[in-house]
Amino acid sequence: METFTWLAGIALLLFACAFGLFSLIVGMPGTFIIFAATLVYAWLTEFTVIRWTVPAWLLGLAIVGEILELAVTSASASASSTQPSRRVTIATIAGAIVGGIVGTPFLFGIGSLIGAMAGAFAGAALAVSSGGGSWADSMRTGLAAMRGRLFGFVLKSAIAVTMVAIVVTALIR
Repeated sequence: METFTWLAGIALLLFACAFGLFSLIVGMPGTFIIFAATLVYAWLTEFTVIRWTVPAWLLGLAIVGEILELAVTSASASASSTQPSRRVTIATIAGAIVGGIVGTPFLFGIGSLIGAMAGAFAGAALAVSSGGGSWADSMRTGLAAMRGRLFGFVLKSAIAVTMVAIVVTALIR
């Protein structure tokens, strides 16, 4: 019975990690899901299978992933704009959030990522055009915001995959 419980715990942890990876696509904080699942597993096993350092590293990576995603998304729009401003940055982030929420029900959750990219585009382009920028400047800034949102997602996904690799390595050793 003890072997079954041990295997069931590992299976649940790996399932939670896979769920965390998938949840990134729909805009949920998947890195924190991976961290929380690992912390709970480590705590339930009294930190014998997974030492306390693993959840500590995962928490650090989750925080870095969130910061990088936000920074890349907002910085890309401001850097390419002819009128870099706090307004463009805030509009990009707000547009990405609204777009992600609106896009969530479409394409089985993948619409959330597409919606966030489109929302970042729209937010940045509207901020530039409402500030007196030309149509070309608005489009250039909007496209940069969309690329930044995609790049932020890719960076965060790479960090999440690294986190899962750390968990699997900790389970194997």
